Amino acid sequence: MATHPRSSQKPAAARTHEMSFEEAMQTLSRDDRFRATVYAMNTLLVQKGVYSPEEFEQQFSQFASKNIPTT
Repeated sequence: MATHPRSSQKPAAARTHEMSFEEAMQTLSRDDRFRATVYAMNTLLVQKGVYSPEEFEQQFSQFASKNIPTT
């Protein structure tokens, strides 16, 4: 599935409170903010039925096969 949580994240039950958007923006690194944006957009698009997780994975794999240099 395209929206797997990262293994370093705590389970939802272990969190004491939800982080606000402002807190997240201040806390996350630039790379993690980008990852969070991609995660959020992908999750919303799948939930709204714009595409399926399988379609996302197929497009992701297609991009990788075209852009990873072969030896």
